[in-house]
Amino acid sequence: MQKPASDDPDTGADIPPMYTPSQLRLLKIAVIGMGVILLVGFTTVIGRIIYLVNSAPAPQSTATASVASPLAAPAQLALPKGAVIKHLALYANRLAVHYEGPAGSGIRILDLVPGGAAVNVPIVEEAGR
Repeated sequence: MQKPASDDPDTGADIPPMYTPSQLRLLKIAVIGMGVILLVGFTTVIGRIIYLVNSAPAPQSTATASVASPLAAPAQLALPKGAVIKHLALYANRLAVHYEGPAGSGIRILDLVPGGAAVNVPIVEEAGR
């Protein structure tokens, strides 16, 4: 003999509903509203990215920059007689020249801006401790 369907615990017929119909309607409205807000937000972010990419100013080419600022007279670097250049380093508008000469090694820093000065940094051995 079979039990009636209402007595079967798997059917859930004797369990009261979790939400009332008005609560379900409000829940559906809230979920749909949040979905719309997400879609509008994503669309706004993607639209802003596209706008910024399309309205960015074109980068200046290096040819235009070099024509706009003509080169000054070549800078001269005076090194001690018999000095040999070992290493060069360029940073912004300064050139560092590491050299070795008969009197020892040193670094000469040359400012490449017209009228810039050269600074000599001698390299000496540290005294024993």
